[in-house]
Amino acid sequence: MRRDPVKLALLGHPVAHSLSPRLMTHLARLTKRRIVYRACDVKPEHLSRAVELIRCTGMRGGNITIPHKVAVAGLLDGLTPEAKLAGAVNAVRCSNGRLWGHNTDMAGFADALREARFRIKGRDALIFGAGGGARAVAAALGRLRARRVSIAARRPEAARALARAMAASFPGTVFAAAEAAAADLAVNATPLGLAGFPDRSPAPADWAGCGLAFDLVYGRCSAFQRQAQRLGATALDGSAMLVFQALRSWEFWFGPLGAPRRAALKERLLEKLPCA
Repeated sequence: MRRDPVKLALLGHPVAHSLSPRLMTHLARLTKRRIVYRACDVKPEHLSRAVELIRCTGMRGGNITIPHKVAVAGLLDGLTPEAKLAGAVNAVRCSNGRLWGHNTDMAGFADALREARFRIKGRDALIFGAGGGARAVAAALGRLRARRVSIAARRPEAARALARAMAASFPGTVFAAAEAAAADLAVNATPLGLAGFPDRSPAPADWAGCGLAFDLVYGRCSAFQRQAQRLGATALDGSAMLVFQALRSWEFWFGPLGAPRRAALKERLLEKLPCA
């Protein structure tokens, strides 16, 4: 007897730009699973209702994106260690009527750095932003034993709160809210450059630059990437991270793929993304 497709969703605002439905549908073909994956534009005031629909309508779970990654954590029944560490959720699984939150952005970011053959251990990083994406990046950098992580955000109090939280979890790395300065690695974890948001760099005009500029924005060469390139940096968009975190989400819903198969699937999924 043929089983009904597994139902999954993406909750965010906006979501029309997202390539996740295309990626997940292609991944289902590659792994021979039947799924329905829908992008749902959910305003912040409707988030709790949307989360309950995942619980009540027989869905396996879904992904969470801007601006809900932090707020959704308080609406779930439990969090994985990764979600607790990051303080943000980008994947949800429904199991026996309970909703569990996970963070695959941490592993996805670390996977992308490894693929770029960039080692941050003992080196300095700069993060623009203090939201859900920035929290996952900061936690990944702590795990990778960066020497210092500076956080530059539009809201200084949010940057200070994030620095305090990460310093408590990773005493071997110095975390601090700071103005943008030169760094070995700089990460744009703001929505700037994303479809539906202004394409301007979060870095000031007099920024000294970095060695590697990593943009969580994918599929386009953003103002942040162009600025970093003018200052002599290598610039990467977020395509590899998008694919890696999607694969990690898939494992959260359906079980481990293993490193060799994950690597093979990553190559096939990247073919579906536009070039930056």
